[in-house]
Amino acid sequence: MSVVCAVIPTYNEADNIEILIKEINNLNLDLELKIIIVDDNSSDGTADIAENLNKLYGNITVIKRNGKLGIGSAVIEGMKKALNFKDCQYIVTLDADFSHDPKDIPRLLKKSENIDLVQGSRYVNGGKIIGWNFYRRVISFCGNMLCRILFRTGMKEHTTYFRVYSRRLAEKIVKEVNTNGFEFAILSILCAKDGGFKIKEVPIKFVNRKRGESKLKIGDIIKWNIEISKIFMKGILKNKN
Repeated sequence: MSVVCAVIPTYNEADNIEILIKEINNLNLDLELKIIIVDDNSSDGTADIAENLNKLYGNITVIKRNGKLGIGSAVIEGMKKALNFKDCQYIVTLDADFSHDPKDIPRLLKKSENIDLVQGSRYVNGGKIIGWNFYRRVISFCGNMLCRILFRTGMKEHTTYFRVYSRRLAEKIVKEVNTNGFEFAILSILCAKDGGFKIKEVPIKFVNRKRGESKLKIGDIIKWNIEISKIFMKGILKNKN
């Protein structure tokens, strides 16, 4: 049976991780399910909770890292672990804070047939954002519009991590994308786009977290904009050469 791996980066998600794992395991997928938690040295016992749940479910792998090393490197490390399962054909990535509804996983997987990257999108018809203030909405919308214009992706969503990757795209990403932070979101899309992989946006309902604290700080937004500018300039220089 083909395997689907759910890669979930975590940092201090003790309020959410047990419920999330239970909901994912209750989805009754047609594929064998593996869950990979990549934990950035949480101080609230997130990794321990996940390890204890593995005694119940038997399908959970917990990768404990020695610091807050960034979501980009966490996803890449989770992908590498997933690819060690020889029958893994799909890799799902999602946040641990329920901003991404795990019940949407079967729908995204269904759309992944003959598609290499299914992007959960807040900005296509049917997509929604719930619980954000005007300021957060403007920042997100403008950031995604900037990516669309600069990189000519033809996409409306670039910055949320609710995705399904094909095995062959994941193999390319772990070889070619080397980054630690939030810029992984756009770099992985560009890897797919430049490699001629098929991409599809699927509407999702994005809900602001109800438990725990947001990990996104103003410094992260500033850094993201700097990194996006660097990526764009590298692309221009590469084309000139």
